[in-house]
Amino acid sequence: MDTLIGLSLGLLRYLAFNAFFYAIGAGLIKLVTLGRYPKIMPLRGSHWGRQMQDADLVALLGLLATIALLVIAARLFG
Repeated sequence: MDTLIGLSLGLLRYLAFNAFFYAIGAGLIKLVTLGRYPKIMPLRGSHWGRQMQDADLVALLGLLATIALLVIAARLFG
């Protein structure tokens, strides 16, 4: 039972992390590319694996941008 609870909490944490930082990363990419990317396509056929990898990379960009913003804010105000 503990394993099932741990697994479900880990999955929830992963999904919340990706959803939050994907929104930041996608907004940043749309700002830099003037709205061209990332394109939202339905997850159909054999393309879903590549699209999920791209979504993880966009979330990583959002995480890195958030860390950079926090470091800049700490240097300016700290």
